[in-house]
Amino acid sequence: MFKNRKIQIGLAAILLIIVVLFFSSRNKEELIQVTTISVERKNLSSKVVADGILQPETEVKLSANNTTYITDIAVKEGDKVRKGDFLMSLDEEQQRAQTEASRASLDAAKVQLDQRASQQKRQNKLYEQGLISDQEMEATNSSYASALSAFNNAKSRLIMDEDSLSKLRLIAPQDGTITFVEGEIGDLAQGGMFNPRVLIKLADLNQMEVNVNVNENDIAEIEINDSAIVEVDAFKDKKFKGIVKEVAYASTTSSGGSQQQVTNFEVKIQMLEVVDGMRPGMSATVEIITEEREGALSIPIQSLTTPRPKPSKEKKSRVKVETASSGQRPNFSMMRGGSNQPKSTVVFVYGNNVVEQRNVKVGIVGERDYEVIEGLEEGEQVVSGSFVAISRELYDGAKVQLKESQNFNRRNRE
Repeated sequence: MFKNRKIQIGLAAILLIIVVLFFSSRNKEELIQVTTISVERKNLSSKVVADGILQPETEVKLSANNTTYITDIAVKEGDKVRKGDFLMSLDEEQQRAQTEASRASLDAAKVQLDQRASQQKRQNKLYEQGLISDQEMEATNSSYASALSAFNNAKSRLIMDEDSLSKLRLIAPQDGTITFVEGEIGDLAQGGMFNPRVLIKLADLNQMEVNVNVNENDIAEIEINDSAIVEVDAFKDKKFKGIVKEVAYASTTSSGGSQQQVTNFEVKIQMLEVVDGMRPGMSATVEIITEEREGALSIPIQSLTTPRPKPSKEKKSRVKVETASSGQRPNFSMMRGGSNQPKSTVVFVYGNNVVEQRNVKVGIVGERDYEVIEGLEEGEQVVSGSFVAISRELYDGAKVQLKESQNFNRRNRE
């Protein structure tokens, strides 16, 4: 009996140890593992990123006034020309003949006008002497006025024909580079006031700009003279300075490949740096710097979340963690400062294995950080990971455990 009682006591002791170990293991697993980062000061830039096309600031398109044939081409794409240089000629035989006819009509009208002027002069002398009636004098004046009108009309037609004749020789209106030549000698050039065929494009490639489409959600932040960084796909690993030149007031809409309409506004970025080899139509990416803060208190983007109440029952599952350096944006709508900011945003401040839910006010957002305006002090520790813990698991007063790798790094620093 004594031996059996001894065995029972031993088994009970073992069972008690197992129970204690089990519950202590469960309590340990209930702690949410997190990573933290110090609130520190950084230089932040708020940016709007958009894609666009490189274009010359000034581009002249030359076409024919009338439909005729191409008779000579003096340039090719890539040629540099100066103002007044000959570029292309069009068939001028018909227009030259019409111009000569207008000149002959003007000469005839001039003769007729001179005759009427002499007649009017003679009639005036007779009228002063009382030798002709008022009616005869009025007829003479009327004849002179008619001849003057015919002369002026003939002169106007000649000016128009001479202008049309001169435009059959396409001349460079400015210095620049030929970026487009259409047609060959003998081709028919479509002219006229409506939908004329563009024959030559002349651009000043020393002054370039980028036309980008900015989403309606970002357009309010952009102002004239905002600085910009331009990356041209053809010039890898190079960044060029730019400045906002124009911001459209009227929007453009597109489907964007889906049924949902996308509303954009065109913004023109003037290139402050232009290098040889830049050509119209090249793809470019623009970062428009809308605001800058030097030495701003900052927290990682993923640290900011919305407040949540303390759960009635603590969850039993242990949460896997992500590193604080992941830079991944949280899966909730966080607005930058201003009227669109949520009424309340919070971070979780770490201290002695417990987190405090702290209301904060944020300003601009950089690539990875928010500017902190109110609610935190430099040097405080805020939770930066994991995303699941920040967005779902943490609450005010929650017990946490630092990720082992972070604990190890802290011990090494100490």
